[in-house]
Amino acid sequence: MIPEYPKLKSLELEDLKNLGKHLELNPKAVCEFSPTNLFIWKDFDRPRLTLINGNLCIKISPPNEPPYFLEPIGNNKLPETAKTCLSETGKISRVSESFLSLIPQESLKIKCLRDHFDYIYSTKELAELKGKKFDGKRNHIKKFQSRFPEYKFIPLEPEMKRAAMDLFEKWYKARKQTRYFPKFAHESQKKALEESFKYFNELRLVGGSLFVGKALKGFSIGSELNRETVSVHLQYGDPSTQGTSQVILWEACKKIYSKYTLINLEQDLGIPGLRKSKLSYHPYKLERKFEIEV
Repeated sequence: MIPEYPKLKSLELEDLKNLGKHLELNPKAVCEFSPTNLFIWKDFDRPRLTLINGNLCIKISPPNEPPYFLEPIGNNKLPETAKTCLSETGKISRVSESFLSLIPQESLKIKCLRDHFDYIYSTKELAELKGKKFDGKRNHIKKFQSRFPEYKFIPLEPEMKRAAMDLFEKWYKARKQTRYFPKFAHESQKKALEESFKYFNELRLVGGSLFVGKALKGFSIGSELNRETVSVHLQYGDPSTQGTSQVILWEACKKIYSKYTLINLEQDLGIPGLRKSKLSYHPYKLERKFEIEV
């Protein structure tokens, strides 16, 4: 049971059904509202739920920034609800453009959050990779196919957890610790991955796995964000094998995510290499996000 404000409760597995009902009535396009994202990252983001004027409000308290509310889920007295959220945390963050148009902006400071824009693509386009703009991607895939003609791409299963965790450690070890990959990033990603496999069926996850012989070379995990969009939460490839990331995404769009018109590859978090990679796939659009402060 989600309490009325000022009481809040930590997100539990049994809350996801209630959260899903609110989102079904008020669909969201940004990845922060994926029930899967909220759950697998809960040890890092520490989401807490409350009802304000009948709207579901989620307070986030990550270790790397001050607490904030996500935009309220609902349509009842939104200006008053936003005011209550702001009185609690001082800011509402990861706000969609559509929500900004629903509240008066006088006396509010609005900041654009470029590092948190979601990258949205046509699933069909990434499955076909037609045209000159995808020449580089096709070349990587052809080289991989030439090197490993016997490779397999099959649905990801919970039983693959051990191999996936080992691959994640190999992937992370190849990254030097920087401001983009601080120490807590390893633990938070590892925990999110463990939660994904532990609650794979309860979270209704879907995913694909890339094998060369018996060796797992990469995998992708996603879930439905809304009826036309799948959100990809976690994707890792063997850093020692060129072309794995291109093959994983291409195969997943053909075989795993094809029922969805759009695919959300989520944010780049300001990481230069990740931004370059996501832009190189020519997004259909960038889902803009903002931060509201008094």
